[in-house]
Amino acid sequence: MSDTVPAGVTIEDLHKSYGDNEVLQGISITVNPGEVVCLIGATGSGKSTLLRCVNRLEDPNSGRILVGEFDATDPDVNLDAMRRKIGMVFQQFNLFPHLSVLENCTITPRRVLKQPRAEAEAEAMHQLELVGLQHLAHRRPAQLSGGQQQRVAIARALTMKPSLMLFDEPTSALDPETVGDVLAIMRDLAQAGMTMIVVTHEMGFAREVADRVVFMNQGRVVEEGPAQQVIGAPAQPRTQDFLRRVLNPLGE
Repeated sequence: MSDTVPAGVTIEDLHKSYGDNEVLQGISITVNPGEVVCLIGATGSGKSTLLRCVNRLEDPNSGRILVGEFDATDPDVNLDAMRRKIGMVFQQFNLFPHLSVLENCTITPRRVLKQPRAEAEAEAMHQLELVGLQHLAHRRPAQLSGGQQQRVAIARALTMKPSLMLFDEPTSALDPETVGDVLAIMRDLAQAGMTMIVVTHEMGFAREVADRVVFMNQGRVVEEGPAQQVIGAPAQPRTQDFLRRVLNPLGE
């Protein structure tokens, strides 16, 4: 889906606090170029905050984050240049309601990359075709289902030809029937070699697609390893308890 060279990510001893609440307590994770890493854990464990620190939507208190050739925590880093290499898809779709699907996908390449309209529209239509929505290019977001809007959000991120994709629970706001469509797009991205960090509660997706799974609890990494190992045979009692509740919520 992209001819851009994938970027690796190195997170070293990352701390983030909001007042007295220490949300991240010394997180260290390495994501190799082309690798898919899923972050799992209960709400409030720091997963989304970690993701937002990677592209500096949140400023960490201490620690280091390397994204490709960029040191994201360097005070002198060119954030605009770094963020052009990072695509991020949120829980909510964050599409501009007054713009068409095509316009949503071309506004950033035209304004940030200064692409001519024809070039930006050609790339946008290419990405929309890859997510199966080229026929809806001239509709407004309100005319689309939630799953369709999230697929547009992914296409929009890909028009910037990122080296790294960040997904923050991209299916949590979707109808169960549309979750599979979005996960299929993400699986295709992974198979194409995109570096991905995914915060998710979709254990089936994590087991199938992730190279590694990181289980976080109360701002710390409790367990990490191959997806089949962490999800199928977790070693840590806290991981075991979390997965038992997620995979068998009725406790039967």
